[in-house]
Amino acid sequence: MHTSRAELVLFALCVPGMLLAPSLAQTPSPAQGGIPIQSAAPVDNRVGAPVDGRTGAPVDGRTGASVDDHATTGAAAYTPATTTMPPPPTAGVTDSANYVLGPEDQITVRVFGADDIPDRPAMIANDGNVNLPMVGQVHAGGLTVDQFQTVLTTAYKKFFKEPQVTVMVNDSRSQPVSVAGNVNTPGVVQLRGNRNLLEVISMAGGLRADAGDSVLLTRKLDQGPIPVAGAFTDPSGQFSVAHINVRNIMSGKDPQGNILVKPHDVITVPRARMIYVLGDVGRPGGYVLTDNETMSITKAIALAGGWSGSAKLSGIRILRPSDGAEREEIPADIKKIMANKAPDLEMRPDDILYVPNSFGKTLGSRGLDAAIGAGAALAVFH
Repeated sequence: MHTSRAELVLFALCVPGMLLAPSLAQTPSPAQGGIPIQSAAPVDNRVGAPVDGRTGAPVDGRTGASVDDHATTGAAAYTPATTTMPPPPTAGVTDSANYVLGPEDQITVRVFGADDIPDRPAMIANDGNVNLPMVGQVHAGGLTVDQFQTVLTTAYKKFFKEPQVTVMVNDSRSQPVSVAGNVNTPGVVQLRGNRNLLEVISMAGGLRADAGDSVLLTRKLDQGPIPVAGAFTDPSGQFSVAHINVRNIMSGKDPQGNILVKPHDVITVPRARMIYVLGDVGRPGGYVLTDNETMSITKAIALAGGWSGSAKLSGIRILRPSDGAEREEIPADIKKIMANKAPDLEMRPDDILYVPNSFGKTLGSRGLDAAIGAGAALAVFH
């Protein structure tokens, strides 16, 4: 039998394939539950996630388990993340859509998706108008942020289909309120939305320790009278004036007194009415009359840390302001008061309670100290 060289080469190439054919035929396919050949994992066209090569079920990209496995074990099925459009920007300085725009407010108007509109701040003029790209002069004064957005949405419909317009208040200057007196940071604060009396005082740093119980609120009558009991119109007929007890508001005694503050209101916080305790006491100084217009002598001395051992209790006196240059002098014998033989006198605002020093007691205590020191020295040297 004659075999050509080409036939021998062809036979040599075919033999390995013939030998491998039975083993390949016995290799289980993925559908039969065997081990699949390494390849790129098929993709679930519904969610874009890989699928389980054994069952064809979508695979949880976080854990590697199939979604069907989650369902059989009672765990929540994995929901793939979806891409959503970012929300339009919200207001900056103020988070309230009820903020009323006015002159000198600086705003930024954005039309979502309109890249050809420059993102530059614009200031509302004194007439309430603001000049904006494409739409020109638009009246904004007196409108809330939400209302102005609605107006601009209508205006930009001439240029865009279903425009999404947002208004950001960069700088609020149209609603000033002056807060003066005994607050930590007196000055002008800007209202941003509806703010009540306590909120505005907090914006000014809160009350100081020596602040009085009541504040004085002054409002232009064109804004309406102040809605509290006791409010009155000043002699000029231009302002409504009211005294409001903030301590009662803070304690819950008068929550209705925490009224809304309006632009251009003036809030004055006076210094608290005080009494003063001086002389031979533990803590001489001034003390605030918080709830009452008077304070008893015994309470005042107790606040001042009590009297010292060298105090002359029979010489205590109250120095009270009078119409003249000198103060009225009122004696008070604390011994008789403590023995319930004399009334506990009431101190009035700006009174001075003076507790004198007993010269004899001072000399006696110093002599006793000297004697004790001398005795100690003699004991050392003998």
